[in-house]
Amino acid sequence: MMKIIFTSIAVLLFSSITVAQNYTLKECKNLALENNLRLKESKLKIDAAEKVKQNAFTNYFPKVSASANLFRSSKGLLEIETPEFNLPVYDGNPQNLEAATQFAYFPSLSIETLDYANTASVTAIQPIYAGGRISTGNKLASLNQDVQQLQYDLNESEVLVKTEEFYWNLAALNEKKKTIENYQTLLQNLHKEVNDFYEAGLTQKSNVLKVQLELNKIQGNKLQLINGIDVLKMAFAQHLGLENYENLSVTDTIANINAPDFYYQNPSEAIKNRKETTLLNKAIDAEVLQKKLSSGEFLPELGFGVGGLYLDVADNDNFYGVVFASLTIPISDWWGGTYKKQEHNLKIEMAKNNLKEKSQLMQIQISKEYKSLTESYKQIEIAQTSLTQATEYLQELEDTYDAGLTSLSDLLEAKAIDQEALDALIDAKAKHKINEAKYLQTLGK
Repeated sequence: MMKIIFTSIAVLLFSSITVAQNYTLKECKNLALENNLRLKESKLKIDAAEKVKQNAFTNYFPKVSASANLFRSSKGLLEIETPEFNLPVYDGNPQNLEAATQFAYFPSLSIETLDYANTASVTAIQPIYAGGRISTGNKLASLNQDVQQLQYDLNESEVLVKTEEFYWNLAALNEKKKTIENYQTLLQNLHKEVNDFYEAGLTQKSNVLKVQLELNKIQGNKLQLINGIDVLKMAFAQHLGLENYENLSVTDTIANINAPDFYYQNPSEAIKNRKETTLLNKAIDAEVLQKKLSSGEFLPELGFGVGGLYLDVADNDNFYGVVFASLTIPISDWWGGTYKKQEHNLKIEMAKNNLKEKSQLMQIQISKEYKSLTESYKQIEIAQTSLTQATEYLQELEDTYDAGLTSLSDLLEAKAIDQEALDALIDAKAKHKINEAKYLQTLGK
């Protein structure tokens, strides 16, 4: 019984190690969005922007502060000394004051006090008007949050395009591996056939060597291809956040190819959907808000406050309630504020020019990517035609070779041409799928 259990565990462990992890393109995209470190960093920036926004909102509420102070002195800070003296006694008649005949004696006096003091205070100040800086600051904080979200969306788009690049390149290499393995099998069969002829004395040994040399070449190419697949898997696994790359496998094929017209959009209309366009408009909004924020520094500031003060000095303690208002009017800064306002006007104009320039460049980018898409689609048609012709050529030479009318060298060359044509078609399809993703990205999709 225990033997059966251990055997079952061993089978399960072995299966978990050897079974390939097959992923569709959609699954890979989901993994990339979930685990990509660049997107995680962008998400943290969004969270930080949210905290900035929450902090800006607190400026609408009163600012409450409290303080406490106490001190002890080695001697009193206030010392009073009076000498002894006689104080005239006043009988109520002013005429007798200067010539008084009766006096009251006061001895000398020494007083030392204020050797300690304890104070505590609490104040709350509610801003009534601050030149619009509080509302403008909150708008800037909200705008910053929008910008960080747009940056995240742009990073997300780039990650998805990169995912498609990895995916279709890996799919293409897998197809090439199948092609080279099929070609290797054909050469092995041909090698056996030619070797049989040689052993029967029906052909020369040089023909056997020709096939063997071609097999060696294919084995070398296959080794390079396998190493290339491993390196690509390592990079792809890191991109997806996977620990193990060895069993990574893709399931989608490059069979589904759409014509470029299926995706076409007018560049001048397409840029309206771009996140970059929204970001550039946000940059203009930010400069306008910065101008308002700066202008608020030169406007009056009004606040209302209440407070309480506890004072314990010289054996006397009292509590005082305070209500106050403050009005601050900047005067000397108005001159410099004029130039600062002009500076912000120039920055707004620069942001508008930047939007215009970048919009033109985005239209050029969209047109360029569409040309690349149409070019790769045309390359598929050319590669398909070449493959059809290469296959027909190979079939013809195989028939003439079997009839003894074609040399072995010509047959090997035809087989190599057929394999190259098939590889070229695979490359063209993979490139078209990648160009498809890049073009859709430029459309803001």
